[in-house]
Amino acid sequence: MTPGMLTIVLGAGLIALALVGPWLLRQAAPALVRVPRLAIAVLSGGIIIWLGTLLAIGPVLAWAGSGPALLPEGAAAVCQRCLAAANPFSGGTTTDTAIPAVLLLALPAALTLALGVGITRQMMRRVRCSREAARQLLRGAQQRRLHGHGVSVVEVEHPFALTFPARHGGIVLSTGAVHALDDDELAAVLAHEHAHLRQRHHLVSALVASVAVFLRWVPLVAAAADALPHYLEIAADNQARRNAGTPALVSALVKLGERAHPDLHGQACAEALHAAGPERIRQLVRPSAGLTGAVPAVAITAYLVALALVSAAVHLPYASAALTGCA
Repeated sequence: MTPGMLTIVLGAGLIALALVGPWLLRQAAPALVRVPRLAIAVLSGGIIIWLGTLLAIGPVLAWAGSGPALLPEGAAAVCQRCLAAANPFSGGTTTDTAIPAVLLLALPAALTLALGVGITRQMMRRVRCSREAARQLLRGAQQRRLHGHGVSVVEVEHPFALTFPARHGGIVLSTGAVHALDDDELAAVLAHEHAHLRQRHHLVSALVASVAVFLRWVPLVAAAADALPHYLEIAADNQARRNAGTPALVSALVKLGERAHPDLHGQACAEALHAAGPERIRQLVRPSAGLTGAVPAVAITAYLVALALVSAAVHLPYASAALTGCA
């Protein structure tokens, strides 16, 4: 395979995944809900792989072209040695282009840096939102131990259960929920909320949402970011079902209802994961069965793995050349 062919493969794979990926995710949903933790990996991994593929195109083109030198002679020589050390197509020919090779490397690097800064700022904003929402909600909360879980109980009549990141307060219940739920139902809700903490759902949600802020114009990214919260809840439901049984969990969700969260003083804080209600009950009572959705689920998983391997074949030689000093 030549650099030109590899560029075509990456570009075509990038476009196809961006446009066809949302359709595949919808078709694969009946299978993915049966393995929600795999679904979470596919959704978050799909975003990372798409971005990695985008950032691989410039370095591939740098192997194929030999544009004008912008750097001083000594720096240009170092750059050429690095390109030669990273290039797996060292025996191939290059094409004279109007774009300097250093720009083809600098632009992806600059984009990576800009995205890194932007994503970090979004993550920090979400941390502040979570901390402030927890501070306001937990004023006067009582710390209790229920079914083996440390819980903050707030004096609110409306029944709700939610979970902040552990460092911001963890599991929160209203007194309305404590009074409305019987013992088995309360155990199911607490197991659900504890699963959010143990499986690091807050971190996954915040990271994907922070990346999606900059990439929602990509259909795949928008679809994956929108679908992720549902699979996080299903994954937590599965743990609750194992701990307390399906009837207790379904009954608890019915009692908590559709609006299973408090008014956080007008703040929309996605870092507080709520024990949502009716929209998940069908999946709990009549889960999908058989092979429905299996073929598209396997297809998108295999496609992502293949695209990740091709992208890695671009990034790893550059990383190796940098670590070895381009020798």
